[in-house]
Amino acid sequence: HKPMAGKIEDLVGVFEKTQCECLNASDKKPLANAIFSPAREDAAAVLESDCDAQLLIHITFQQIVKIHSIILETPEASRGQGPDKVVLYVNKPTIDFASTSSEKPSQEVAITPENLAGKPIELKFTAFQNVSTISMFVPSNATGDEDEMTILSKIAVLGLTTAGEGSKPSLEQQKAAAAGDWLNPK
Repeated sequence: HKPMAGKIEDLVGVFEKTQCECLNASDKKPLANAIFSPAREDAAAVLESDCDAQLLIHITFQQIVKIHSIILETPEASRGQGPDKVVLYVNKPTIDFASTSSEKPSQEVAITPENLAGKPIELKFTAFQNVSTISMFVPSNATGDEDEMTILSKIAVLGLTTAGEGSKPSLEQQKAAAAGDWLNPK
């Protein structure tokens, strides 16, 4: 597969904040702690599951993005409660816990202790091209106990925005190019 053109960046700036949610999150330790700054840089501010190990995180983007990798970090003291795998779904904003068993995932990834320490989890590039939403299903954590809560301190999505890609230049840009103004920028 060909590498991504452009600069891979943290896509938090294009999260549609009002449409990011997590099913089975604790009221006291919500999703916002893990996805928005400054809380996501603070190991004490975490997202924790509520009644069992499972989490289902939905992130909606303000524009179409290409995703290269994700970061799912757990504080060192809680690393044993970090997820041991994540199942990813692209553009399935209505997926719920019941449908995760029947819905075909875009990718399923085992999570290593290095990943929980902040090493990005690289994804299959071809499966994450025209993404408007990504859903991350965490079925279990490293404890192996389904009743033990899952803890995440940081969730980041790394990739590219596609704004302007393949779009037609504006009339102003066309006129400037035709007039040769691009040779003499103002």
